[in-house]
Amino acid sequence: MRLALVIILALFPYMCLLAKEEVSAWNRTVPRGPDDLLEIQERMQSLLPKVRKALVSIESNGGAGSGIIISEDGLVLTAAHVIGSSGKTMSVRLPNGKRLPAVSLGGSEISDGGMLKITKSGSWPFVEMAPRGSASIGDWCFGLGHPGGFDKDRGIVIRIGRVIAKKEETMRTDSRLLGGDSGGPLFDFDGRVIGIHSRISKEPDENFHVPIESFRANWDFFKDGKLFTMEQLSKGGFLGVACEEREEGIFVTEALDRTPAKKAGLKSDDLIISIDGERIETTEELIILIGSKKPGMEIKLEYRREDKSLSSKIKLVERPKRSRR
Repeated sequence: MRLALVIILALFPYMCLLAKEEVSAWNRTVPRGPDDLLEIQERMQSLLPKVRKALVSIESNGGAGSGIIISEDGLVLTAAHVIGSSGKTMSVRLPNGKRLPAVSLGGSEISDGGMLKITKSGSWPFVEMAPRGSASIGDWCFGLGHPGGFDKDRGIVIRIGRVIAKKEETMRTDSRLLGGDSGGPLFDFDGRVIGIHSRISKEPDENFHVPIESFRANWDFFKDGKLFTMEQLSKGGFLGVACEEREEGIFVTEALDRTPAKKAGLKSDDLIISIDGERIETTEELIILIGSKKPGMEIKLEYRREDKSLSSKIKLVERPKRSRR
């Protein structure tokens, strides 16, 4: 009896470890079999009653797209190409077919993220946005939308898949998209929005979404600003850096020859901190901030090189063709 007790006590830590390693089917790298697939399906079905209430169809000038309400007062995330421009009168339709007035806000054609606002007072159903960095390659996800436009008899359309790529302003999944899904939400298996549908192709694994990081990083600009277009970018200021997003922030990979960045002495692996006191956390933020300024304007760039904090005053120039930053 004493020996048995000693063995049990010795094995107890390992038994606890095994119990902790038991994870939900949707958090496993590979489903173990039909039971796991059924568990994934049941989990998605348990989330649908809440998240589908916040899905909207967006209508404007004969066109149709989708969107998702993310605040009680009616703030809607969608795609930039769905809203088209800022300050435009639009309509959204709830799942029950009720049509509500709305106005387009801001966004960016770089990532294709956009916002609009329901203008009728009320308390609207909404969902939670995922934190930055919460979605990773291999994660299960599911998308909602109104392919082909609103159809009350058919209802919403649901597609399940996994995240297969994620880089800067783009997320790619095999959660199939169709025309009219643009602007609709992509959810994780906690029922949080991790992306917004953007571009599709004929291939089942080429479905592209705006990651929620783009909205969080550019929140004030998207909510209060105007739609940042590629035409504006072509006319805006030019710094001349190639950058890469890493876990620690935005790093310079190259300061292009004969550019303001090169003349200021920026080097590969410099960590960009802020521009004119505004902290930079994504490459899209950097592109929008520089592109929103006119050639000839001076900026204050703060950056870190190894363990040194540095700053430079840099005069922007006209943007060469095909250059983004």
